[in-house]
Amino acid sequence: MTPDLNAPALWKRASIGETAREAAKAGKKPTLRHLVLDRIRQAPAIPETVLADLRAEGVRTVLTSIRPRCSELARLGLIRDSGQRETGEGGCKAIVWTACTPEETAAYLAAKASEGDA
Repeated sequence: MTPDLNAPALWKRASIGETAREAAKAGKKPTLRHLVLDRIRQAPAIPETVLADLRAEGVRTVLTSIRPRCSELARLGLIRDSGQRETGEGGCKAIVWTACTPEETAAYLAAKASEGDA
């Protein structure tokens, strides 16, 4: 008898059991993207500052997880480059990110949509 290659792996089948149901009932925790956005909405910051603040709140993460979240948020029009630079890790200059206003986000998304139409 040949194995069914379309069947989910054993560990995947087990994941829909008791612990998965408990996790679903517990409610959703905020994603790292939400945590980064909330921090930048409080005050403009470089990724290193965001990381330090999140770690102080007990969030276990690393800088290589924070920087991509900043890029994602910028692509979504939720944060933008403030034009300022601060010294980051290793003495390199880092972008100081600032939160966009709802009007800035709407204008960004409208411009992005019109680029897709062209």
